[in-house]
Amino acid sequence: MASVRRRLRGALVAAALVCAAGSALAARRDWLGSAACGSCHPRQLRAWRATAHARGLPRVEEGPAVCALCHATGEAPAGPTIEAQVGCEACHGAGADYAAEDVMRNPALARELGLVELGAPAARAAVCASCHGAVALGAPPALSAPAHPALEQP
Repeated sequence: MASVRRRLRGALVAAALVCAAGSALAARRDWLGSAACGSCHPRQLRAWRATAHARGLPRVEEGPAVCALCHATGEAPAGPTIEAQVGCEACHGAGADYAAEDVMRNPALARELGLVELGAPAARAAVCASCHGAVALGAPPALSAPAHPALEQP
Protein backbone atom coordinates (compact mmCIF):
# COMPACT_ATOMS: atom_id res chain seq x y z
CA MET A 1 0.00 0.00 0.00
CA ALA A 2 2.85 2.40 0.84
CA SER A 3 4.37 1.63 -2.57
CA VAL A 4 1.11 2.57 -4.31
CA ARG A 5 0.90 5.82 -2.33
CA ARG A 6 4.51 6.67 -3.19
CA ARG A 7 3.87 6.06 -6.91
CA LEU A 8 0.66 8.11 -6.81
CA ARG A 9 2.41 10.97 -5.02
CA GLY A 10 5.23 10.80 -7.59
CA ALA A 11 2.73 10.91 -10.44
CA LEU A 12 0.94 13.90 -8.91
CA VAL A 13 4.20 15.78 -8.43
CA ALA A 14 5.22 15.02 -12.01
CA ALA A 15 1.82 16.22 -13.30
CA ALA A 16 2.11 19.39 -11.23
CA LEU A 17 5.56 20.12 -12.57
CA VAL A 18 4.37 19.63 -16.14
CA CYS A 19 1.45 22.03 -15.51
CA ALA A 20 3.70 24.55 -13.80
CA ALA A 21 6.19 24.43 -16.65
CA GLY A 22 3.51 25.82 -18.94
CA SER A 23 3.14 29.02 -16.95
CA ALA A 24 5.65 31.41 -15.46
CA LEU A 25 6.06 31.22 -11.71
CA ALA A 26 5.86 34.65 -10.11
CA ALA A 27 8.08 35.73 -7.23
CA ARG A 28 6.42 36.31 -3.84
CA ARG A 29 6.58 40.09 -4.28
CA ASP A 30 4.45 39.78 -7.41
CA TRP A 31 1.37 38.52 -5.54
CA LEU A 32 -1.05 40.97 -3.92
CA GLY A 33 -3.83 38.77 -2.56
CA SER A 34 -7.56 38.90 -3.18
CA ALA A 35 -8.20 41.62 -0.59
CA ALA A 36 -5.97 44.00 -2.56
CA CYS A 37 -7.83 43.18 -5.78
CA GLY A 38 -11.13 43.76 -3.99
CA SER A 39 -10.15 47.26 -2.94
CA CYS A 40 -10.80 48.36 -6.54
CA HIS A 41 -13.14 45.52 -7.56
CA PRO A 42 -15.55 45.14 -4.60
CA ARG A 43 -18.41 43.58 -6.64
CA GLN A 44 -16.09 40.93 -8.04
CA LEU A 45 -14.66 40.23 -4.57
CA ARG A 46 -18.17 39.79 -3.11
CA ALA A 47 -19.16 37.49 -5.97
CA TRP A 48 -15.95 35.45 -5.57
CA ARG A 49 -16.53 35.08 -1.82
CA ALA A 50 -19.83 33.31 -2.62
CA THR A 51 -18.00 30.58 -4.57
CA ALA A 52 -16.29 27.36 -3.49
CA HIS A 53 -13.00 28.85 -4.72
CA ALA A 54 -13.03 31.34 -1.83
CA ARG A 55 -13.47 28.64 0.78
CA GLY A 56 -10.39 26.70 -0.26
CA LEU A 57 -9.36 23.66 1.71
CA PRO A 58 -8.92 24.00 5.47
CA ARG A 59 -5.52 22.32 5.57
CA VAL A 60 -4.11 22.96 2.10
CA GLU A 61 -0.89 24.37 3.58
CA GLU A 62 -0.38 21.22 5.66
CA GLY A 63 -0.82 18.78 2.77
CA PRO A 64 1.57 17.96 -0.04
CA ALA A 65 2.66 21.05 -1.98
CA VAL A 66 1.24 19.54 -5.15
CA CYS A 67 -2.31 20.00 -3.73
CA ALA A 68 -1.76 23.75 -3.53
CA LEU A 69 -1.18 23.85 -7.28
CA CYS A 70 -4.97 23.80 -7.77
CA HIS A 71 -6.35 24.44 -4.29
CA ALA A 72 -4.45 27.64 -3.48
CA THR A 73 -2.98 30.78 -4.99
CA GLY A 74 0.78 31.12 -5.22
CA GLU A 75 3.84 29.33 -6.43
CA ALA A 76 3.13 25.71 -5.49
CA PRO A 77 4.61 23.22 -5.81
CA ALA A 78 7.88 25.13 -6.31
CA GLY A 79 7.26 27.89 -3.77
CA PRO A 80 5.03 29.29 -1.05
CA THR A 81 1.26 29.45 -0.96
CA ILE A 82 0.08 33.07 -0.98
CA GLU A 83 -3.58 32.30 -0.18
CA ALA A 84 -5.03 28.94 0.89
CA GLN A 85 -7.89 29.44 -1.55
CA VAL A 86 -8.30 29.91 -5.28
CA GLY A 87 -8.00 33.68 -5.18
CA CYS A 88 -8.23 36.34 -7.87
CA GLU A 89 -4.63 35.92 -8.97
CA ALA A 90 -4.93 32.14 -9.34
CA CYS A 91 -6.94 32.86 -12.49
CA HIS A 92 -5.94 36.41 -13.46
CA GLY A 93 -2.19 36.12 -12.79
CA ALA A 94 0.03 37.66 -10.10
CA GLY A 95 -1.09 41.27 -9.97
CA ALA A 96 1.73 43.50 -8.74
CA ASP A 97 2.79 44.54 -12.24
CA TYR A 98 -0.67 45.31 -13.60
CA ALA A 99 -2.70 46.33 -10.53
CA ALA A 100 -1.87 50.04 -10.47
CA GLU A 101 -4.96 52.10 -11.31
CA ASP A 102 -3.35 53.83 -14.29
CA VAL A 103 -2.32 50.45 -15.73
CA MET A 104 -5.75 48.88 -15.17
CA ARG A 105 -7.33 51.77 -17.10
CA ASN A 106 -5.30 50.59 -20.12
CA PRO A 107 -6.47 47.00 -20.76
CA ALA A 108 -3.85 46.31 -23.44
CA LEU A 109 -1.03 47.40 -21.12
CA ALA A 110 -2.49 45.43 -18.20
CA ARG A 111 -2.57 42.28 -20.36
CA GLU A 112 0.98 42.95 -21.52
CA LEU A 113 2.06 43.18 -17.86
CA GLY A 114 0.46 39.88 -16.91
CA LEU A 115 -3.30 40.30 -16.48
CA VAL A 116 -5.03 37.18 -17.74
CA GLU A 117 -8.23 38.41 -19.37
CA LEU A 118 -11.08 35.95 -18.95
CA GLY A 119 -13.88 37.72 -20.78
CA ALA A 120 -13.99 35.24 -23.65
CA PRO A 121 -15.54 31.82 -22.93
CA ALA A 122 -12.58 30.04 -24.57
CA ALA A 123 -10.10 31.89 -22.32
CA ARG A 124 -12.11 30.93 -19.23
CA ALA A 125 -12.32 27.32 -20.34
CA ALA A 126 -8.54 27.14 -20.82
CA VAL A 127 -7.79 28.60 -17.39
CA CYS A 128 -10.42 26.48 -15.62
CA ALA A 129 -9.23 23.32 -17.37
CA SER A 130 -5.75 23.75 -15.91
CA CYS A 131 -7.19 22.51 -12.59
CA HIS A 132 -10.63 21.08 -13.37
CA GLY A 133 -9.26 18.96 -16.18
CA ALA A 134 -6.70 17.35 -13.83
CA VAL A 135 -6.92 13.79 -12.58
CA ALA A 136 -9.35 13.29 -9.69
CA LEU A 137 -11.08 16.66 -10.12
CA GLY A 138 -14.51 16.82 -11.63
CA ALA A 139 -15.12 19.42 -14.25
CA PRO A 140 -17.68 22.12 -13.44
CA PRO A 141 -20.89 22.07 -15.52
CA ALA A 142 -19.32 24.32 -18.16
CA LEU A 143 -15.68 25.37 -18.10
CA SER A 144 -16.52 28.44 -20.17
CA ALA A 145 -19.24 29.62 -17.77
CA PRO A 146 -18.63 32.82 -15.78
CA ALA A 147 -16.49 32.23 -12.67
CA HIS A 148 -18.44 34.87 -10.75
CA PRO A 149 -22.08 33.91 -11.41
CA ALA A 150 -23.36 36.45 -8.89
CA LEU A 151 -22.06 39.21 -11.18
CA GLU A 152 -24.26 37.92 -13.99
CA GLN A 153 -27.43 38.46 -11.94
CA PRO A 154 -29.16 41.88 -12.10
